[in-house]
Amino acid sequence: MTDLLAGIPGPLALAVAVALLFAESGLLIGVFLPGSATVLALGWLAGHGVVEVWVAAISAFGATASGCQHGYFRGRRDGLLRRQLVKRFGEQRFARAESALDGRVKSTVAASQCFAVVRTLVPRLAGRTSMTHLRFTVCNVPVAAAWATTLVLLGVWSGAAYEKVEAAAGLLGLPLLGIAALIVLAVWWLRRRKQLHQAR
Repeated sequence: MTDLLAGIPGPLALAVAVALLFAESGLLIGVFLPGSATVLALGWLAGHGVVEVWVAAISAFGATASGCQHGYFRGRRDGLLRRQLVKRFGEQRFARAESALDGRVKSTVAASQCFAVVRTLVPRLAGRTSMTHLRFTVCNVPVAAAWATTLVLLGVWSGAAYEKVEAAAGLLGLPLLGIAALIVLAVWWLRRRKQLHQAR
């Protein structure tokens, strides 16, 4: 992997990374694209003098933040994602998910930047809630900047251990994502139990 990266010209690497990161956070195909690995690769190139570190960090941040903005506005006007999710999970389940997101949308938008797949989907779902564009930007942009900068610097410092760092960065989010899922399920179960108790 590192041998392949070493042969890429700086401008081409930046162009490819920007396109991948925008698509990863802004388009539905992004659920299949490597976001964190792309930023780490940029950092590795910066560490070997192919691109400047600050250029790599700004490019990664700008691409992923722009993609999230695009996703938010698509969620405002595009029913494709909703139709797909409703078809997969059912109208009632999706309505409950939308309701749960609406109650904690700010924290969800901020945390989603750190995880693959949800980084693609949450901006679109946020666009379907009552969250304003300003609030979305305030919640998303600082975390996107921190995420991009941290991964670029990890790539810079990784050196020969690039593959290990890449794998660790990908796996780091799994326990946190699992904890978040358990919390959401617990909140949903408690609310459901309360609704059933009130209906009696």
